Amino acid sequence: MTTTHNRELIASEAARLLYEEGYRDYFLAKQKAAQRLGCLTDKASQPSNQEVHNALIQRRQTLATEKENLHLVEIRQVTIEAMEFLHPYSPALVGSVMDGTAGVHSPATLHLFANTAEEVMFFLEDNKIPFQTHEQSFRLRGKQEAYPLLRFYADDYEIELIVFEMGSPAPLSSVTGKAMKRLSIDGVRELTQSSTE
Repeated sequence: MTTTHNRELIASEAARLLYEEGYRDYFLAKQKAAQRLGCLTDKASQPSNQEVHNALIQRRQTLATEKENLHLVEIRQVTIEAMEFLHPYSPALVGSVMDGTAGVHSPATLHLFANTAEEVMFFLEDNKIPFQTHEQSFRLRGKQEAYPLLRFYADDYEIELIVFEMGSPAPLSSVTGKAMKRLSIDGVRELTQSSTE
């Protein structure tokens, strides 16, 4: 079995893990896929994150069920409501719900902008919204940093909030290595409208 074929197999299985089983980290999905397939887990044998993402797009386009398509529409609609609620923090949608690769376990991920993460926490508490606190690392301004991540549910859909300082540029994507694409609420409305037409 060639290295190229191995990479394709691992990319396909990692995409399945991300889409069907709710994996959120590309590296972990690739490692698990390699183990399940009995392939090498060294870096040279692993597909790039872009290769996995391409496999994820292909999987979504060819295998998505009507239920999964409906789920994507519904989570985008819930995301719009969440963005309206969080408008003081200029929310922007990123990730799989934006680019259409979200599976049924995928959260909607929003970037928020505030002076402090506590400001957003107090806002959620004041509105009686229970949430969990975590951290997520991003590469921004040439260095890797951890940023506050708040997680809550709206109509049984998971929403992740990553809080950045006011005016922060987009961090680098683990898929493309370029600045993450962010979508405003108007952009999400257009996206949702076009997907339901």
